[in-house]
Amino acid sequence: MAACVAQCPEDCILDGEAIGDMLCVFDALLFGDEEIGGLRYGERYLRLMNLLGSFQHPHLHLVETAFLPKQKREMFDRLKADNREGVFKHTDAPYIAGRRASGGPNLKHKFVETASFIVGKSNAQRSVGLLLFDADKIKSAGNVTVPPNHEIPTTGQVVECRYLYAFRESGSIFQPVYLGTRTDVPSEECTTAQLKYKAESEEKAA
Repeated sequence: MAACVAQCPEDCILDGEAIGDMLCVFDALLFGDEEIGGLRYGERYLRLMNLLGSFQHPHLHLVETAFLPKQKREMFDRLKADNREGVFKHTDAPYIAGRRASGGPNLKHKFVETASFIVGKSNAQRSVGLLLFDADKIKSAGNVTVPPNHEIPTTGQVVECRYLYAFRESGSIFQPVYLGTRTDVPSEECTTAQLKYKAESEEKAA
């Protein structure tokens, strides 16, 4: 990746996310001696597109964006169907570090899911293991931290958790958030059939 970036015709500071050997680029802060973080997003993206189009970059990927309402709706539906996530930016917004969950010109939208799990063993630092039935077997679904405003559930209790997606190979859920106990859900309904999995194309790239 370093050799690839060295082919860039000018110094630059880019914002992106590394996935495997690929840098997915979605914004820019500096081109040469010019700081562009204060420019509107539409202009920054156009200049970023022109820069990456000016040299060979097999390990740099420009993140797809949409500007028209119809394109945005189509992209939203596609991301949701693929269990992915996206950042919505106001086209006139300057560069702002981080991704806010609410308010401001940059909004990160995650298509989260919820599922019921059986509590396994208790771990250190208010964490418990999560279990699910997979046919006649019991599989681990990872761990979740229990926040201070909740009592730590006991082994065998059913709890509800929010998560972004599950990994097919391990069965563990990603970015779990503990929501509380469920007295209305029998343990036999805590199955792997509830899970929404990460897109296979993303797992291969990671």
